[in-house]
Amino acid sequence: MIKNKNFCLIFIIFFLIISKISFSEPFVVLKYTGKEVENGAFSDNLFLKDLNYNTKHLVLKNETLSDIMLNYYGSKSFNNDILSLAIVHFNKKAFVRNNPNYLFSGKSLYLPSINQIKGLIIKKNKKIINDESLNSSRSSQIYFFGG
Repeated sequence: MIKNKNFCLIFIIFFLIISKISFSEPFVVLKYTGKEVENGAFSDNLFLKDLNYNTKHLVLKNETLSDIMLNYYGSKSFNNDILSLAIVHFNKKAFVRNNPNYLFSGKSLYLPSINQIKGLIIKKNKKIINDESLNSSRSSQIYFFGG
């Protein structure tokens, strides 16, 4: 009798340990920010509501460009690398050697609109070839190099 009870007890403990190891799965808890989302973007973002909206910001001590971009532009709607380069482009005197990681405190930053950022990225097609260049013998010929 005692052997059966010990065997049953050992079997139950073994089964509980094995089942705990083999059936446990990790899970992820996501943080809910509480803001309503419209079409994948925050509804209170002024830069998304008006594509020509721009503003200025006074840089405080210990404030980073990432903090400023997060407060004004949000995190989901924009590519942060392109956004930081655009801000540096419009505020060259606010950064040490045009480096977005080195921002002077006390400077006023101009935060460009979405259309201004698009204008930096997408250049409008300019007419490169004019009528005079078509008449010259060299520009009207096609050259192939290689085999």
